[in-house]
Amino acid sequence: MNPAHGATAEAGSSAASGEAIRRARVFWEQSRADLREARRRMRARAYLDSSFLSFQASLNALTSVCHLHGEYRVPNFSTARLAALLQGVDAHFERVQAPALALEAVQELNPYAPERDEAQERRQSREHYDHSDAILKAVRGYLKTHRRRFFAP
Repeated sequence: MNPAHGATAEAGSSAASGEAIRRARVFWEQSRADLREARRRMRARAYLDSSFLSFQASLNALTSVCHLHGEYRVPNFSTARLAALLQGVDAHFERVQAPALALEAVQELNPYAPERDEAQERRQSREHYDHSDAILKAVRGYLKTHRRRFFAP
C-alpha cells in the first residue's frame, strides 16, 4: 500500500485479521453479484443500470483487496483512486489502471437526460462491463495467488 494513503508498507505483509478477511469476502462476493446483475441488466436493455452496476462491482472488488491489506478508509467513489492505491501491491494491479480510469466516466452518465441515445448507451454499457470484468479478473487472480496467505485455516 502507498504510505501516502495512511497505510504502512508493513500493512500488506502482515497477516490480515479475521474481521478484515470477513469484510474482504463480503466485498468480493458483492462485486461478483454486481457484475452478474450488470450482465443481466445489459441483456434486459437497461444499459445505464448495467453501467452503474459495473462501476459498483469494480469498487467492491478493489475494496476487498484494500481490506486484506488493512486499508479501511478507502476512496469508495473512485475506481481510479482505488486502483492507484493498490498499484505496487502486486503485478495483477498494474493492468487495472486503464480500465479503472475508464470506469470513472460512469459517474458522468445522466439517467434523467431528456434525450438519450440508446445505441451509445448500449456501447458504453458493454465497455463498462468489459472494464469491470478485467478488474474482477485481476482481483480474482490476486486472491488465487495469495489464497494461503489470507485464507489458510
